[in-house]
Amino acid sequence: MMKSLLLGAIFLLSSFNKIAFARQPQIIVDFRHAQNLYQQALRLQQEGEYHSSLMMFKKASQEYKEHRLWAKKLDCDNEFIQNLILLGRYNEALHKANQTLKESLSRAKGDPTGAYINLGNVYYEKGQYDKALAYFQKVLQYQRTKFGETHPKVASTYINLGKVYFEKAEYAKALGFYQKALFIRHKFFKETHPVIANSYQAFVNIYIAKRESKQALEYQQKALKIQLTALGQTHPDVADSYFNLGDVYYNKGNYEKAFEYHQRAFLIRQSVFGVSHVKVADSYNNLGKILQVKGEYKKALSYLFKSLEIRRTTLGKSHPKVADLYNNLGKTYQAKGDYEKALQFHQKALQCFLSAFGRMHPGVADAYKELGNTYFEKGEYEEALGNYQQTLEIRRTVSGEAHTSVANSYYVIGKVFSAKGEYDKALEYFHKSLQIRLAAHGETQHNVADSYNEIGNIYQVKEEHRRALEYYQKALRIRRIIFGVSHSKVAESYNNLGKVYYSSGDYDKALEYHQMALQNYHKTLGESHPGTAESYNYLGNVYQATGGYKEAAQYHYKALQSYLKTFGKSHPAVADTYNNLGNVYRLTGELKKSLQQYQKAIIANTPTFQDTLIAHNPIVAGHGKPHLTPKDLLFSLRAKAGILERLYSQSNTTEDLILALQTSCSADSLAYKIQQNYTEENDKVAFSADVMELYQQTQSLCLKLYRITKDSHYLDKAFYFAERGKASVLTASLTESKAKAFADIPDSLLKQEQNYRNQIAQFSQRLAKELAKGNKADSSILIHYQNQLFTAHLQQDSLVNEFEKSYPKFYALKYQLKSVTPKQLQDVLDKKTALLEYTLTDNFLQVFIISHKFYKVETVFLDSLFHRRLVAFREGILLKDQDLYQQVAYNLYKTLIPQSLSKSIKSLIIIPAGELTTLPFEALLTKPAEVVKGKRNPYLLNKYNVSYAYSARLLYERLIQPQETPTKKLLAMAPVFTEIQSSNQEVTFQNTLLHQELFVEDERDYDESSIQPPLMNVPLHNSDLVIKENLNAKIDYTKTRLSSIDGQELPPLPGSEQEVIKISKLFQAKGFSSRVLLHQNASENQIKRPELIKFNYIHLATHGFVNKNYPELSGLVLTQNQTNQEDGILYFGEIYNLHLNADLVTLSACETGLGKIVQGEGVINLTRALLYAGAKNIMVSMWKVSDKSTSDLMEYFYQELLSGKDKSTALQLAKRSLIRQGKYDQPFYWAPFILVGK
Repeated sequence: MMKSLLLGAIFLLSSFNKIAFARQPQIIVDFRHAQNLYQQALRLQQEGEYHSSLMMFKKASQEYKEHRLWAKKLDCDNEFIQNLILLGRYNEALHKANQTLKESLSRAKGDPTGAYINLGNVYYEKGQYDKALAYFQKVLQYQRTKFGETHPKVASTYINLGKVYFEKAEYAKALGFYQKALFIRHKFFKETHPVIANSYQAFVNIYIAKRESKQALEYQQKALKIQLTALGQTHPDVADSYFNLGDVYYNKGNYEKAFEYHQRAFLIRQSVFGVSHVKVADSYNNLGKILQVKGEYKKALSYLFKSLEIRRTTLGKSHPKVADLYNNLGKTYQAKGDYEKALQFHQKALQCFLSAFGRMHPGVADAYKELGNTYFEKGEYEEALGNYQQTLEIRRTVSGEAHTSVANSYYVIGKVFSAKGEYDKALEYFHKSLQIRLAAHGETQHNVADSYNEIGNIYQVKEEHRRALEYYQKALRIRRIIFGVSHSKVAESYNNLGKVYYSSGDYDKALEYHQMALQNYHKTLGESHPGTAESYNYLGNVYQATGGYKEAAQYHYKALQSYLKTFGKSHPAVADTYNNLGNVYRLTGELKKSLQQYQKAIIANTPTFQDTLIAHNPIVAGHGKPHLTPKDLLFSLRAKAGILERLYSQSNTTEDLILALQTSCSADSLAYKIQQNYTEENDKVAFSADVMELYQQTQSLCLKLYRITKDSHYLDKAFYFAERGKASVLTASLTESKAKAFADIPDSLLKQEQNYRNQIAQFSQRLAKELAKGNKADSSILIHYQNQLFTAHLQQDSLVNEFEKSYPKFYALKYQLKSVTPKQLQDVLDKKTALLEYTLTDNFLQVFIISHKFYKVETVFLDSLFHRRLVAFREGILLKDQDLYQQVAYNLYKTLIPQSLSKSIKSLIIIPAGELTTLPFEALLTKPAEVVKGKRNPYLLNKYNVSYAYSARLLYERLIQPQETPTKKLLAMAPVFTEIQSSNQEVTFQNTLLHQELFVEDERDYDESSIQPPLMNVPLHNSDLVIKENLNAKIDYTKTRLSSIDGQELPPLPGSEQEVIKISKLFQAKGFSSRVLLHQNASENQIKRPELIKFNYIHLATHGFVNKNYPELSGLVLTQNQTNQEDGILYFGEIYNLHLNADLVTLSACETGLGKIVQGEGVINLTRALLYAGAKNIMVSMWKVSDKSTSDLMEYFYQELLSGKDKSTALQLAKRSLIRQGKYDQPFYWAPFILVGK
């Protein structure tokens, strides 16, 4: 049995061997067939027939599998995957590569390198660079182990690693890997081998990206020389070298040579591959890009559409390379000014990228960026900003904060804010972008030059010409190094330098630079390019400024013809040129021609408005966005209104004036919309100053119409425009603050927003502190605080945007435009009070007089000495020069105080303007000097009690508030600044002070991460008097320890101690609660305690200081508590963030009412900060005050106030009492303190 089984087995084995032998020739045939399929697939792949190639690879793989030839099957599968990658089918490629990896580990002797390489390539294409690196590193590890360190395959992997680091913009690392690859290849191949050329071309890509054209050219020419020798003149690799040379010259700005080399590449590729290969499409694409830059848009579109057709046919409709073409087509239509088509193509590109990669990919980010660019050019800045922020989010996620692509996003966002007029915010973004760019690649980079250029633009607009010049020169220096002297970027720099010299009045230099720019544009881009037209416009402006109106018009018309040809009728550049022509005709007195040009500018800036009738204006109110560039449209409307008003003097037709007013009202609506969109207070304030001329012009226009028609509507309208030029930013800030309180926003979010505001105040102050050092500022400290401020602003903006979206009530309250009418004011003013609101220009003064039964406006024409009298009035008081003071005080009284005031008026509320904001009206003399010789001066103080307000709107809101509670609770603080010596205690402390423009940094280290320490446990009961431990201790003021700055001592204020103690006793005598903090207890920490909101009277007797250049550095000096992180100075920004509910805050300190005077806003000072913080009325000083006289004045004031007098009457009587003392009868002692409020 066993034997028969064995024989049977042998028989079977023999039979199988015979069968196997018989089939062996058939196996060889099948293997060769598979190999043929494989070779055909490779050929089709090389020819760009990727779909056909896929089918061949699939068939070959199946046959290899049937015959268990696993290594060959895996080779086939890896090529199949490469085809999927080329076709952009990344998810399929990823799935297949993972399958192949499993098979290679289990069947092909454990060699996974082919699969790893494909996985690395898939992740590379998907923009997941860290994953790509991980797989290439695995390949490298495997190859090093198997082949050693210096094998050609290792070199190829170094190339792959280099290309990933190249995409990550880590060029030094990429260069290192390329150098390693070249070193290995040199060991195996001669210098003349094509693989060496391949390495050189890897270097070229880096140098192109870095704009190091000299090195790029050097390596590419080396590669080309090898290829021509080894491969001949018509090899595809030679075409690739020509292609790269085209890119090098493109980046150099030598577009003629760029076109020449791309044309050579195109001809070889078309000859080798035929007309439908993807590489031919690449050549069409780059040729089209060159034509687009040169302004030859029709030809450019022809080439780009040819490229698109090939790519769509070869690669499919959703391939990333098709998306690239859509973007390039979009950019070309954008350059033509056809924004709707541009948007369509960019949207297509975005959909392709999203389909191929998902959202988190660099290609998707680029598509959002291109959409943003088009919206930016359209003037739709909010849409642009939204797309740029999408780009930024993706780039930060994919590449990290330090990547240059993130810097590029910050840069374009900065450009949006710059275009919107939010210059401080733009500066933050430009500086952030610049920091990343400098850190990544050093200074000599084209994008660093771009950053310098944009920062220069900001300073140019802000009229800081010296700083603008500095940054423009930096940009020019870099651009000349990178591009040489003939490049469009160099031309741009010449134009920018010309702008600075133009603004500085150096017209000869301006002309020289603009002509250099024009020659450069002509040479590099030709006559029809927008850059050439821009140069014509700049030259026209220079001739216009020098009176060469004929030449100016010629240049502007040249620019116009070029722009119309390129962009069509609706484009910002066209509008700007029409505005320039309107200016020329205005200056030559050709008013009707001028009017036509301004109307054309309005049409060019408003695509939905095409009405050439001068009587018509576009609708700018509402939420729509019918215009391209709002600030240019604002200029056109304002200029049109001005011309219409001038035409009235020729026509005497009232309709001209009415149309002028209607146009001005349109301009006002637009100005309101523009300012609404600003987020930074400094930008809002700057814009208020810019539009002040519009409000003054329209106010005068309304008054002219009132005098002609006697229609009181025009008088009310004049008052409206007077108010538009009064503290609109402060009003908006207060409105927003109230909106937060009444919009049902959760407390947790409000606290978060408060925290951001605290950070912004802190970082703004520290940044200003460093900037105030000028040339001695530490750049590393500046960068540090710029970054901190940038982050805090981002967080706050994001949160406020969330408030607007999620809490409709907040949005409605924040953006409600409320104005107050004269009738509303009349209804709330008592019968003995008159409101005087001033508008001041160089030539005239207008005073709106409003009382309970009286409303009129008076216009006073000013002589050439008026502004000098204002200065002399103040100097006479400060120098105690009675002769100088008396010479001007009566004259100013006659000018400023209307003689038509009723005798029943006893109180004046002053809303000053311009220089009048520093004038104490109470010190005006109501009689001439010769009448009062030997007698006491007849001060206005004797006739009226006087208070002040920022605007009628803010005053009205104050007057309609409920009457203050009869219960009074006082907090009084006086650091005193002395060293206390007593029998049982000695307390010493030091502080620092900012004197005027001088700032010296406190030696104490700042800890930015600190938070407010726990509150001190201090009782708040009635008559809580916290002075010192031993109230009977004798203080020796002859032994005082003073704080100092560079030897400037901070003097003690011994009178301030008695001042607050006496005031406290006055409150106690009336049965009111009071709390006094003296010496070390009068600390910054105490004023920031939440309990502050419980006090309705706050009195601070201390040193104050003002910095007009950097208002953030103005503040009040308190004591520094050594147990916490406060520095002892309550700065401007910190005052903003206090929580007050005070009926009165008194700053018994020096110059607390002074600050930076801004047209349209008034004084940017501590008063403004206190109003925002919640103070209803504020008493401040206009100059440095005497310690003793101030103490007496304050005691008199509170005596009168607590006896039942209103605040303005109490201050009036207190000043009279001080005058009666005799030794303090001069205005120097009693006039500095004024009341803001009622």
